[in-house]
Amino acid sequence: MKKVVKQFNKKAEAKGLKASLTTLATGATAISITDKILTTHAYAAGPVEYVKGEAKQKVVEAFMPLVDMIQALSYPIALVMLTGGALLFMINRKDQGISLIQNASIGYILVQMMPLIMQLLVGIGKSVGMVAPLLLI
Repeated sequence: MKKVVKQFNKKAEAKGLKASLTTLATGATAISITDKILTTHAYAAGPVEYVKGEAKQKVVEAFMPLVDMIQALSYPIALVMLTGGALLFMINRKDQGISLIQNASIGYILVQMMPLIMQLLVGIGKSVGMVAPLLLI
């Protein structure tokens, strides 16, 4: 195995590439070739991007307990509203009852999907942020 790796490294160096040998958890060996120097720094893209990412992550982590509390409260509130809608339906106020049931159901689903919607918006914002400088060219 060592002989194969040495031959592989010589061929890669002859082409101006950097070869690295990695032993995977399964015991298999993987050899990767690249013409770039690899860094292990978390701020390889630049310190400004690193700080922005860390700040955003800290803000998201700070608000997660609030989001969890809102999601936990949405169930009993929706249950009360659904019950009220059912009672209105029973006393012959069908339009108001159905409207209350629909609004409670849609509201509950939206509250439960709030983190997913925010991730989607952040993804859209990143893609628009990457395209906007290209539009100025």
